Amino acid sequence: MKLDTVVTLEGNEKYYLVDETIQNDKKYFLANKLDDNEEITIESCIFEEIKDGEDYYLDEIVDENIIKYLTTVFTSNLISDIDELKEA
Repeated sequence: MKLDTVVTLEGNEKYYLVDETIQNDKKYFLANKLDDNEEITIESCIFEEIKDGEDYYLDEIVDENIIKYLTTVFTSNLISDIDELKEA
């Protein structure tokens, strides 16, 4: 799966992959849910990318401790991106 793409999950829910990180050899994505008009909403989720043979799928993270940790990582990424834009 790639950043800046839209993925469709079961139930036809669509998410835009905003950011990614690899932690402990696992790939995680921060994603924003899209509405019926495919506009980005404020509802977000963190997913783990799971490989099953040649297929990939996303599993929503529900463990609060993992969510807190990954939120810190994604926030740090955002701050770093903003700082880079300021320097440009």
